[in-house]
Amino acid sequence: MQDKAKEMNYQPNTLASNLRTQKSNTIGIIVPHITKYFFSTAISGIEEEAHEQGFNVIICQSKDSVELEAKNINTLMSSRVDGILISPAIETSSVEHIQTAINRNIPVFFFDRHIDSISTTKVITDDRSTSKELTLHLLSQNIKRMAVLTGDQSVSIYKNRVKGAFEAFQESGYNTEDKLIMQQIHLNMDDAYRVVNEMLDNKMEFDAVFAMNDMAAIGTQKALQDRGLRVPEDVLVAGFSNELISKLVSPPITTVHQPAKEIGKMATKKMVNYIKEKDKGLIASETTVLESKLIIRASTQRDKVE
Repeated sequence: MQDKAKEMNYQPNTLASNLRTQKSNTIGIIVPHITKYFFSTAISGIEEEAHEQGFNVIICQSKDSVELEAKNINTLMSSRVDGILISPAIETSSVEHIQTAINRNIPVFFFDRHIDSISTTKVITDDRSTSKELTLHLLSQNIKRMAVLTGDQSVSIYKNRVKGAFEAFQESGYNTEDKLIMQQIHLNMDDAYRVVNEMLDNKMEFDAVFAMNDMAAIGTQKALQDRGLRVPEDVLVAGFSNELISKLVSPPITTVHQPAKEIGKMATKKMVNYIKEKDKGLIASETTVLESKLIIRASTQRDKVE
């Protein structure tokens, strides 16, 4: 029979099979921005693992809009996906749209960013400890005053990075009242460039900047250099996430490497396992923390240039 089917170029009817099993073998993916290096790399890991497991993926982006994110979830539910992997939008404070999917027995797992009020499986990195490690490195360079550029504190990753930095300040006895400038910005190159120029225009003195993602660090470095300041001789600059461009600028930027592809693969493994086993009463509420790594480059090493 199989030989005859092969001879006739028979293709199995996936829709009919899915109707019988009540499974589509499809996972929905929602990321804030497909073009960002971290998320494009994570998607690569998701697709690779999904295809190895015999699953398809549908990829959506929220553009950090909760309204678009809700539309993405409705689209994925209409497409009868078996599960949804999501890194929530910055705007996501209300979680009704996510809860709707869960209430319809569609598992929703978080990766990278997560929402504490929803108990579900998540795959993350320890932003807190690596942020602390990076901050301790900056403090070891005998800086006088640090500026920290962070994102919206309702977003888990930025909240944890700030917590890690303050743990380092406390451990080092660093006087945050007199020696710290905190700026909450849109963590992109243009906004960092604008804010750093405003700080310089307002005569704010600082000799180190911890920008809590690499694109903001690149914008910071460009602003400093355009104003005639040298990195690292005058101002240290550090980022977070190890974007490809961070090692190509001059000087290369100190950062934290996050295993984006491994995060994507692990989140997919967890999801596929749950889809296959959920009929047995498997509970989806575990946290997997993958290790990040501090990468020290020339932008924070004064001793290399003095």
